[in-house]
Amino acid sequence: MPPLPDFLIRLCDAALTLSRLRVFLAAIALYYAAAWLIRMVLLSGSSGDEAQLMLYGQSFVLGYDFGNPPIAGWLSAVAELVLGPTLGATVAIRYGLLALFFVAMLAAAREAIADRRLAAAAALSPVAFWFLGWASLTVYMDSLALIAALAATVWLMLRLARQPTTAGFVLLLPVVGIGLLSKFSYGPTFLLLILSALTVPQLRAVVSDRRFWLSVAGGVILAAPAHGYVISQMETWLAVAEARILEGAISENPPEGPVERGLLALKAAFDFSLPLLPLFVLFFAHALWSLRSQPLPETQRPVVRWLGLWAVLVLVSLGLAMAIAGVDKLREHYLFVLVPLPILLFALVPPGGVGRRAVGSYLTVLCVLATAALGGLAGQAVVQPVECSKCRLVMPWRDYAEKLRAAGFEGGTIVSLDSPSTDAGPNLRRHLDNVRVWSNKRPFYSPPPLDEAGGCVVIWNETRYPDTLAALRAEPVDQLGVPLPAQAVVGTLTADLPLTGRPAPVLGYALIAEGMGGCR
Repeated sequence: MPPLPDFLIRLCDAALTLSRLRVFLAAIALYYAAAWLIRMVLLSGSSGDEAQLMLYGQSFVLGYDFGNPPIAGWLSAVAELVLGPTLGATVAIRYGLLALFFVAMLAAAREAIADRRLAAAAALSPVAFWFLGWASLTVYMDSLALIAALAATVWLMLRLARQPTTAGFVLLLPVVGIGLLSKFSYGPTFLLLILSALTVPQLRAVVSDRRFWLSVAGGVILAAPAHGYVISQMETWLAVAEARILEGAISENPPEGPVERGLLALKAAFDFSLPLLPLFVLFFAHALWSLRSQPLPETQRPVVRWLGLWAVLVLVSLGLAMAIAGVDKLREHYLFVLVPLPILLFALVPPGGVGRRAVGSYLTVLCVLATAALGGLAGQAVVQPVECSKCRLVMPWRDYAEKLRAAGFEGGTIVSLDSPSTDAGPNLRRHLDNVRVWSNKRPFYSPPPLDEAGGCVVIWNETRYPDTLAALRAEPVDQLGVPLPAQAVVGTLTADLPLTGRPAPVLGYALIAEGMGGCR
């Protein structure tokens, strides 16, 4: 291969320092601190799932909606108890979970892979999952606790295979509990990890240990109240699942039969793994070729067998589920269960079969991708005000709140007609006092009553939905029990978008100063 320019050699050498534990941890902490600062300084609004967390932060309940278990809502409620309703705390939860995920990935990779350079490369590789490295900076909040729990589960099972201590089994208990409380997909994924472990002697010893099953039982007990709540309302849960999985995933070119549907799981998994898979082949194909003459270390062979079988079982299970259920499209966030894949890929690489240059170059590319993602995040401050298709991240919520206060709303209940892209209520609440929010976007969640009742205001996006007022006057509003009464004061809230000064979307409101029904 031709020699690299000096500046690229220096970049590769700098990237290789990520193989040092302290450097890796510091890089992750600084990266997500920078992302948090970008959000706080440049972007005044929230994404949809951040608004959802601010909505759920109003109380602790066993179930906020039937799409996900409640751990993310509980984290938000804890943050609100300490700091109040703030976007900063919600964004900190997002980036804190992402940082924990990468730390757990590094721990798992160091257990699985002998070469510290390859372990760092495996741990940082999820940056090259587009949905994780780029999109998760603003969306997919519900999946972040899941991936942190999955990475921690893989780490602990590998560690217990090497050193089956009681402390390790005890630590597994909360990890399993948090996983079960993160997404409903954790349970089946964990089960497949256990089944795959039965085929590998080192891992079979772990899952055959009585302490393992005591830990699993403890995790199940931790999650039991929340899952019991779902089971008690199984009919509603099934209806929501059908709407999200079947009706909510409509393909433009639906497959013709069950076999084609099953094969879509492979395509969806490949799409989710981009651009990681091509990058891995580009930098490490030669190393994989060297397996002909250089066997893997004894420590890596069990990892390959375990996670290799697990990956096959995951894909087969997804394919069968799609074929049986008649699903035409697999949404990308269902594929977050594949995040341990980089550990499998790099466990296939023999330490002596790859040079410093290849690993350093690969890590440099990952750092460039991560930096580009931060640049793209900051760029939303310029892009969103210009096109303003949704304007979520740059909406001037403080200005709206001041004008709503000036219109006579001094506290009480906001009925927020948010669907699908406005999220007005949770964002206004962080700039108002003594306010609770009900959102039609999350109809299964009702906030607790205020200690001191107040007025009632119904908020909607007038720019996108100008017929809302007529509908409110014609149909009963759930929180009022009747259509919008004649004494409601109707108006609009206007403000300018940051940087450009262009008009932001107009919000409509209907204010009942004394409150009415359940809205007060």
